[in-house]
Amino acid sequence: MMALCLSACQKEAVQPKVYGRYVPERKDDFAWENEYAAFRMYGPALRPENPSNGVDLWLKASPELIVDSFYYREHVMGLPYHINYGKGLDCYKVGHTCGAGGLVVMVDEDPDDQIYVGGAYDRYEILEQTPEKFIFRLSYDSLLVHGHLLSEQITITAEAGKILNKAEVVLTGDNTYEGIMWVGGGIYLHEGTDTTNIYADGNEGIVTLAEDALSDKTAAKMNYEYNGSTTQGSNYLAVVIPRGGTCMVQGDVLFAARAYNLGDTLTYYFGACWSRWSNGKQSFPDKEAWLEAVKQEASKL
Repeated sequence: MMALCLSACQKEAVQPKVYGRYVPERKDDFAWENEYAAFRMYGPALRPENPSNGVDLWLKASPELIVDSFYYREHVMGLPYHINYGKGLDCYKVGHTCGAGGLVVMVDEDPDDQIYVGGAYDRYEILEQTPEKFIFRLSYDSLLVHGHLLSEQITITAEAGKILNKAEVVLTGDNTYEGIMWVGGGIYLHEGTDTTNIYADGNEGIVTLAEDALSDKTAAKMNYEYNGSTTQGSNYLAVVIPRGGTCMVQGDVLFAARAYNLGDTLTYYFGACWSRWSNGKQSFPDKEAWLEAVKQEASKL
């Protein structure tokens, strides 16, 4: 009787839907994921390679957690995560840009209308980690914006069942700037971006992009050499500024931003998915389906 009771009373293990960690084995990456996509941001050990404070995107074929297996496959087995072996792939090129939803900063006094991004993070802190939610904070000591030295603190929340990550940004530092500073989230437009795949609405505070998942020539070459594939479908991206903002393309960046005062907290949201992602009957077969999902989630913010 006691054995039966113990067996019946045991709780089933909870399967995590959200995950993240510091990745010292890959030059201090900080990576995280939920059901829809995986992301990473770059740390101190990568600084000699001039990384940005932008966001990298890994495409996932299903809700299965893949961060640890991708790193293991790359760094232990020698199988590049730039190739799709069936679970997804890293085919997104960040370089020194905002990437897939990273911070962008602009100032009115800049005659070149430059969009500023920073470098690698200096410190990380995990604030909450459960099977349904992951919250962490990255701190950047040196963000140079048109001659003004700032510090950046960004707190990111990833939750199960949500296609958008929450980003809470605080900038501090040189308070001698008297003009208007614009801060928000941006999406880098890779070479050859089809402008018909861009959506931007300032009233909604939403920007989205659909692009060829193999826009990066290196990833395209590696996948072709591995299995002869010339396409890996499309990846979808989004940035949302709740209650509206300035949403537009400037140079090679699609962004959603708002006027900002140093020391304030600016909240924006960013997310991504793949046209080959599926979860039972749920999928995003085209850019219209992705946009509708973003609008639905944005309406609840």
